[in-house]
Amino acid sequence: MPALHLFLGHVVADHAFTNNAKIRTYKGSKLVGHIFWSFFAILAFTFDVFLYSKLGMALLFGFFAIHALLDVLRVKVYPRGTLLHLVELTGLVFAFIFNVIGMDLLNRSYLSNEFVFYLLGMSTVSVGVTYFFRNFYPKDEFMSDIDGISERLAVFIFLLASKPLFVFLSLVIALFYRLIFVKKFDHTWWISPASGLLISLAWRFMLYR
Repeated sequence: MPALHLFLGHVVADHAFTNNAKIRTYKGSKLVGHIFWSFFAILAFTFDVFLYSKLGMALLFGFFAIHALLDVLRVKVYPRGTLLHLVELTGLVFAFIFNVIGMDLLNRSYLSNEFVFYLLGMSTVSVGVTYFFRNFYPKDEFMSDIDGISERLAVFIFLLASKPLFVFLSLVIALFYRLIFVKKFDHTWWISPASGLLISLAWRFMLYR
C-alpha cells in the first residue's frame, strides 16, 4: 500500500471540513485563514517525518507554496468553471508528485499507509461525490449534501468492516429518512447511495487485495 500522507493532507485542506465551493468566494482575512488552515492540515499528516529531514522540509514548504498559490488562483478565476476545475486538478497532480518524491520518508510515519488510504477513501466517498454534485450534476454550487455524506460514510465504514447487514440497513434508513422528512422526491437520490456503494467496494478491493 503506497504512503499517500501528503496527498491526503491536500484533500483534507481543500475539501474535508471545508466547503470547497465557498473557498472560491473568500477574500482578505478569510482567504488568509484558509491558507493557514491548509498548512496545518498538510502538516498534520506529514510532520513526524518531513520536519526531521532536509528533503521533507523542502517538500513540505515547497508544496505549501504551490497550494497557497492555487488557493489564490481559485479565487481569481471564479466563477469560470473550466479554469476552476483545472486549478483543482493541478493541486491534485502536484500533491501526488510531491508525495511520490517523499514516499520513502512517508513510509516511516507513525500513521500506517493502510490507515491513510482508509481516510482517503472516506474523503472520496463523502466530499468527492459532493464535489461532483455541486460542479457537474445536478450542478448546484452551494447545495447541502449533509444527508448524502452521512449515508455514504455509513456504507463505507460498514462495508469495509465486512458488515453487509448494516450496509443494507444504512441504505434503507437513508431512503426512509428522505421519504419521511425531506418528502420531496429527487431523481438524484439514487446517485448518492449507488456511488457510495461502488466507491466503497472499490476501496475494499484495493485495501484488502
